[in-house]
Amino acid sequence: MTARKPSRVGFVGVGKIGRPMAQQLLRAGHDLLVFDTNETARSAFEGTAASVATFLAELVSECDIICLCLPGPTEVEKIIFREDGIGALIQPGTLLVDHTTNSPAIVRQVGEHLRLRGAAMVDAPISGGVEGAADGTLTTLIGGDPEHVERARPLLEAFSTAIVHVGPLGAGTVAKLMNNLAAFSMDQVIGECLTIGVKAGIGPDRLLDALQQAAIGKGGNLHVRLPDTFMKGDFEPRFTLKGAHKDIQLALELAEEVGVPVKIARTVLDEMESALSRGLGDRDASIVMTLQEERADVHISSRSNTS
Repeated sequence: MTARKPSRVGFVGVGKIGRPMAQQLLRAGHDLLVFDTNETARSAFEGTAASVATFLAELVSECDIICLCLPGPTEVEKIIFREDGIGALIQPGTLLVDHTTNSPAIVRQVGEHLRLRGAAMVDAPISGGVEGAADGTLTTLIGGDPEHVERARPLLEAFSTAIVHVGPLGAGTVAKLMNNLAAFSMDQVIGECLTIGVKAGIGPDRLLDALQQAAIGKGGNLHVRLPDTFMKGDFEPRFTLKGAHKDIQLALELAEEVGVPVKIARTVLDEMESALSRGLGDRDASIVMTLQEERADVHISSRSNTS
């Protein structure tokens, strides 16, 4: 079998996060050609080992792997589907690696368009922010056919310490959106906790430190308890629902006492009370999540979890 020749890598979108990612590719020895519509972004690579494309067509014609790192779906659609865009210019055999936090529907639409032109695509959004890009410690969540994932892997390893192949094309983007939904929702819950705690007399820095050192900060729920309970459908109590309800109720009573309005915590309490009304108080507190399973008509907690 003939070995694949070394690829020339094109990187489109060398802004706040794309720039350090592209710089990591350079450090790893990849032959790199960069493009950005912003002249200042392009100028950051002048005098480096990277080549700088003045026109998108130049990059597309010269590279057999093209990375995108753009602000969102609108920018991806524009650069792919415009008359002189990547979708019109791409050559058969080219692999597109989309690092954009995108729409799964747009990802699949682009992937099908490229397939019809003899090219391929993986969606590979990243988690870890500018700091992770700068020090090469990003997590890349990738969707696509295994052969295309493996072709992209040497690039991803240049800036990632974890590469998670989530499933078919679009799955990486779904995983990234769920990560961000969880992260930013948690920010709002912590905002409620901090405001209650401060009004109750704890300094915000001290309370934040307490949260960091306690179970929530150590990630025990995500790494240990939920995998052992909800994901397995095993609700033998580690911490009972009635015990959790008592604690949340006390927290809301404190919020009322110190005059802090809350929205998210009230929703949590209401959900627990719905589960209690079903006689689930002596089961593990994670059983409350099965109410969402029912609403969504999916069965996570009863599956074998061997995939």
